[in-house]
Amino acid sequence: MNLTVRQEDILDSVISEYIKLAQPISSQYLQERYDFGVSPATIRSELQALSEGGYLAQPHTSAGRVPTDRGYRFFVDGVSKKEKPQGSKKWEDVFEKEVTDALAFSAYAARALANESSGLAALYMESTSLFFKEGWEDMLQEPEFEEQESIRSFTKFLNDFEKNVATMSSQEGIQVFIGKENPFSKVTDFSIMIAECEFPGRGKGMVALLGPKRMTYQKNIHLLNEFSRIWKNK
Repeated sequence: MNLTVRQEDILDSVISEYIKLAQPISSQYLQERYDFGVSPATIRSELQALSEGGYLAQPHTSAGRVPTDRGYRFFVDGVSKKEKPQGSKKWEDVFEKEVTDALAFSAYAARALANESSGLAALYMESTSLFFKEGWEDMLQEPEFEEQESIRSFTKFLNDFEKNVATMSSQEGIQVFIGKENPFSKVTDFSIMIAECEFPGRGKGMVALLGPKRMTYQKNIHLLNEFSRIWKNK
């Protein structure tokens, strides 16, 4: 299904609002907050077409729409194309203080990323096989983790990533795996974005942000781009 410009705009709006609100987005909600230049009936028709195309799902007959993995993938690809290299002064300020001990550096870097993203940040160093995780408290405040089963699933997801991180193939830029796209786990309810880094005096490594599929992709992709760019340029 090739999307029209209007369908792309509506899809982006649904996903952006769902990421903020964590609840299905209705045609009435879109009509009240966006000017697509079309009638409410046309918005409903476009939402139906996006659902039939696999980009959106409707949890209940009378409910609004939520993104599918395919919808998120379209959204993330659009964010990645728009992401432009920018200065990294903010991150340079964060890491202005030299942290020479590898253990302390890993914890410090992961904590800084977690604080900025309000998600779970992981940092892996090849030379030491260190794997640090920070940000549990903030991430578990998300509505997706109101049930214990979701916490158990995410813990398995994270453990699967930790077991397989050393075998992941190198790739330039940010890798984003959404739901069932994840190559290292059969858990399909979460997303992860990964960036390679070259840490001065510490060798190669990876940083990652993990969380619900309803994560703030635009913000997190920008964070990882800026973070990895600093260490590649050091």
